[in-house]
Amino acid sequence: MKLYSHITNGLATAVLAGSILSATEQSGFAGPTPKEKLATSVIEPEAPSRVHFLFNMEFANEYVTPRGQVVRDEGLTIQPLFLTFANLYKGEGFINDATLVLGVWNDFGTAGVSKQPPYGSTPKTKWTEVDPILGLSFGFAKHFKLDVTYTAFAEQILNLGTSQHIEAKLSADDTALLGAFALHPYISFWHELHKKSTAADVGFTVVGASATSGSHPSPAESWYIDIGISPGYTFADAGSLKVEFPCRIMIPDSRFFGEYAGKSSTIGIYELGVKASMPLKFMPKGYGNWSAHVGYKYMNFNDDNLAYMNTFNAGTTRSTSQVYAGVSVFF
Repeated sequence: MKLYSHITNGLATAVLAGSILSATEQSGFAGPTPKEKLATSVIEPEAPSRVHFLFNMEFANEYVTPRGQVVRDEGLTIQPLFLTFANLYKGEGFINDATLVLGVWNDFGTAGVSKQPPYGSTPKTKWTEVDPILGLSFGFAKHFKLDVTYTAFAEQILNLGTSQHIEAKLSADDTALLGAFALHPYISFWHELHKKSTAADVGFTVVGASATSGSHPSPAESWYIDIGISPGYTFADAGSLKVEFPCRIMIPDSRFFGEYAGKSSTIGIYELGVKASMPLKFMPKGYGNWSAHVGYKYMNFNDDNLAYMNTFNAGTTRSTSQVYAGVSVFF
C-alpha cells in the first residue's frame, strides 16, 4: 500500500510539474526551451586543419635519379622523405587552392659511395645526399594544378658540392572526362640554377675536350622538359588496391648532358613503370592515414652522353631497372 501511495504521489507531482513547465514555456517571461538549451550547448565543430604532414620511407635496389644518373647500384638504398603542407587559400574561384610545401629528402645505403673522386676510391660514405625542398602548389580551373618547386642537392659524395634548381610542373586531373581510365597527364620544366645536377662535366674535367665536343666548353647550367602520364585503376573490392602505370619521356637541352660522347639526343630518357599501393586500414584511427606501395621502374638512356656518364659510376650504359617498396603516413 505504501508502494502504491509513493507511486501515485510521484505521478501527481510529475503531472503538476509538467503543467507548470508547460505554462512557463508559453509565457512571455519564459527562458529558453529545453530544445533551445540543447542547441546552444552543442560545441561548434573545429575547422579542419590547414597544416598536414607526410612521411615516406622508401627502399630500393639502387639509387637512380630522375635525370638518369646512377648513384648507387650495390646494396640497399634507403630514402626517407618528410613534407609539410600549409594551406594558404581554399575557395571556389578560378584559383581554388594555394599550398606552401616545405620538406627534406635524404639518401642512405648499405653500400658506401666514394667521398672524393674517382668513383670507387676510399674513404666512402653511406649517406650520399640531403635535399631541402621549398614549393608552392596552386589548384585552378577545378582540374589543374601548378607546382613550383625549389630544390638543392647537397651531395656528400665525390666532392660534388651543392647544386640548386627550380621546377614548374603543370598537371591535369582528367577523371571527370575519362573516369576509371584517366591518364593524369603532366608536363614539367626543370632548370639548374647553380652548378650541374649530373656528372656531365666529368669527362671534360678528367680527360679534357673530346673530338665530338671540340672547343665546346664544359656544360653549364641547363634545363630539360618532362612529359608523362600515370594511368591507373583502383580495385575497391580488393582492399582499395591501386595499380598505376607511370611513364614519361625526358627532353633535355643540348647542354644538359653535354656533348662529350656525341651529339645530344632529342629524347634523353624513356621511362616505363608499374606501381601498386594499398591503404593500411588496420592502423588505429588517430595515427594518420597509412599506406604501403611496391613498384618497378625501367629507364632507357637514349642520350649517348648520359650513357657515357654512367660508365664512370656504375658501368651501366643504356638502361637500368629499379625495384622499390615503401610505406607512408599522412596526417
